[in-house]
Amino acid sequence: MGLDWFQFYTGWNDFANQKRYDAPADPWKLLRVDPMNVESLTVIPMKWGLGRVRDGEWDDTTNLTSVSDIPAYRGFKQRFEEGADWEETAYYEMARDRIDEHGEFRGSDDIEEFRQTNCHEIDELFKSVRREGYRPNRGTIYDSPDDAEYIHDLEPMVLIGRSGEIYWTEGFHRLVIAKLLDVEEVPVYVLRRHEDWQQIRDEIHATPSAELSSDLEAHTDHTDIENISS
Repeated sequence: MGLDWFQFYTGWNDFANQKRYDAPADPWKLLRVDPMNVESLTVIPMKWGLGRVRDGEWDDTTNLTSVSDIPAYRGFKQRFEEGADWEETAYYEMARDRIDEHGEFRGSDDIEEFRQTNCHEIDELFKSVRREGYRPNRGTIYDSPDDAEYIHDLEPMVLIGRSGEIYWTEGFHRLVIAKLLDVEEVPVYVLRRHEDWQQIRDEIHATPSAELSSDLEAHTDHTDIENISS
């Protein structure tokens, strides 16, 4: 799937949300997220574009993985906090296993090639963020599926669960580096919102600020609630 289809489905999601909800979100609006507050991730298909609203159990804890458990997090900590060579990290070990099992990993079919390209790019990204702060993703390495190269031009993506929980779903390298360097905020797109969360957005939009219940009031400082209250 190319960028044209991704944009098409994003536009369709926007059209459908405008019809169904009182407070639909602009799918191309970037939210600012503190990476230190993101503890879990899950991967969902990207092919349906940004801004989809869906119910279901996709945000259930059984479908989530702790960020601290992924090889990138463990491996990057070993590399950048403990000074380990790449060959000694959990990330490198995972890459070697993937190449052995599947014949390639992130575009490399040889572990030495992977070290010279992917690992080098991660080193450079880490140095860049440490030196200059977090910068937009355009033109840097990314967790790109083989059939969506355009994702290199987009920011990381998150999901928003039924109670406003934010889960990472694309851009794990940048999330981990931001965490390790205590970056205060990262611009992200919302790939999906839970139906229950969208209902909370609608309720806050429809209710005068002075009349918000304590439950709704608790959400008003959420990054996805800004500028929608009455």
